Amino acid sequence: MYLHASRPLARLSRGSPHTRHVGLRRGLASVSSASSKARLSRFETDHTIDYADLMRRIESSRKILGRPLTYAEKVLFAHADNIGDEPLHRGKTQLKIRPRRIACQDATAQMAIIQFMSAGLDSTAVPTTVHCDHLIVGRTGQDEDLPQALSTHKEVYDFLSSACKRYGMGFWKPGAGIIHQTVLENYAFPGGMMVAPTRLT
Repeated sequence: MYLHASRPLARLSRGSPHTRHVGLRRGLASVSSASSKARLSRFETDHTIDYADLMRRIESSRKILGRPLTYAEKVLFAHADNIGDEPLHRGKTQLKIRPRRIACQDATAQMAIIQFMSAGLDSTAVPTTVHCDHLIVGRTGQDEDLPQALSTHKEVYDFLSSACKRYGMGFWKPGAGIIHQTVLENYAFPGGMMVAPTRLT
């Protein structure tokens, strides 16, 4: 934050006992010496987001369309790779979106990981996490429900844990919290784009 004088200081005569009041207003700094790159999360120090690049993409999109953008358009265009390749027509142009994160829950991650394994890749191209919360059935409380889920779904949890370790994905074990809150607290960032398996995330 910075302070800005609303009018210039007047020269005071030497020895004047009077001081001149200057009106100040607050504002947000539009220039910073800090790096425009920020880590995607505290767990993945090698993955960053370049806010300066996102701003360039948004400005380029604004110029191409010749109008202000909605917030949704800013987020989409900031993560699209083909802006400017062809004219943009609402409902017709397909955008090549590059999300910055994939978050999976335990019930759907199994098939996704099996399909990923069949691709023969060594690691994910996009930071990915698996959150084990959907297979825990809430009936009587954590003290009984969590051990029941660990027993019933042990094979699934073991598979997900070992696959995440093998392919460099983050693994949130059963009892670590629901995906919505875990993502919000650890991976969400302003202007980001993420693919997640549920409408609530």
